[in-house]
Amino acid sequence: MATETKIAAPGPSPHPSPRRRGEGADRGEAGPLAPLGERDGVRGFTLPHASRQTQRGFALPAAVLGVAIFALLALAIIDWGRGTTALLRAETLRVRLEAAAEAGLNLAIHDLAIEDRTLRWPVGGGPRRIMFDGVTLDIAIEDERGKVPINSVDTPVIRALLAHAGASGLQLDELTDTVEDWIDEDDTPRLHGAEKDAYAGTGIVPRNAGFRTIGEIGLVKGMTPRMLAVVAPLVSLIPRADVGIVDGRRAGPDVLAIMSGQGVDTFAVINRRREEAGQQVAIDIADDEPIALQMVSIRVTATMAGGIRLDRVTTVEFTGDPRRPFWIRAAR
Repeated sequence: MATETKIAAPGPSPHPSPRRRGEGADRGEAGPLAPLGERDGVRGFTLPHASRQTQRGFALPAAVLGVAIFALLALAIIDWGRGTTALLRAETLRVRLEAAAEAGLNLAIHDLAIEDRTLRWPVGGGPRRIMFDGVTLDIAIEDERGKVPINSVDTPVIRALLAHAGASGLQLDELTDTVEDWIDEDDTPRLHGAEKDAYAGTGIVPRNAGFRTIGEIGLVKGMTPRMLAVVAPLVSLIPRADVGIVDGRRAGPDVLAIMSGQGVDTFAVINRRREEAGQQVAIDIADDEPIALQMVSIRVTATMAGGIRLDRVTTVEFTGDPRRPFWIRAAR
């Protein structure tokens, strides 16, 4: 007799095997963790809801910080642009002032050299005012013969000049001697003076000859910028045949006081101050001599709106030679 063998359906295993990827999902069952690749096309696994909120929490401050950085960069660029614009504007104004001052100087030289006395600019007197390209030019002509010839005057005049500039006491003694030590030809210092050893380490060496520029006077040991500003318009560096002599007709009251050695209360000084103030008529000085015999300083003050100004002083010697009618002797 044949024996019937029955095979029983297997029951649930106490150790179920792990599902393959995709099993259960095909039957609508939820697996333990859904792969991202099946839902979003991205490999990996989805993050829990709380993790997404944390990401958004970090992203917001980062975005705000980024906006703040870009804002600061924009402000820095704007500030740089404003600074650059201000520098360019200042440079443009400086160039305009220099061009206008140069034009005023050339105009003065041209009009001083005109042979016809009725058309020629006079030497001395008050400044002339003209306009050039929106710039106001005040041009004054000063005769060098009315100034202190510092390279050729004696000690009392140098002392009076420095006293007028504000030096006194021991400072006046020292400055007087150091100025003379600069001009003289030896290397032996005076009692309060200074020769090259006193300038060691400064890069300055006394010339042992006359000053060649106004700025050189400022190199003298003990000379201050304030005193130099007083001295500069009162002195002449140009050597002349009449050394040590000042033309009193063309000198201002300060020069008259210095050269006389009698201070500002002398008759000549008082009269000259009255003339400058318009309180009495100035003596008319004949201007018939050839321009070739004259040496002048031309002062040009260029002023723009807002009070921006530039001062230029140029010493000009007229030669009378048509090939080279003038020389620029000094400029500052």
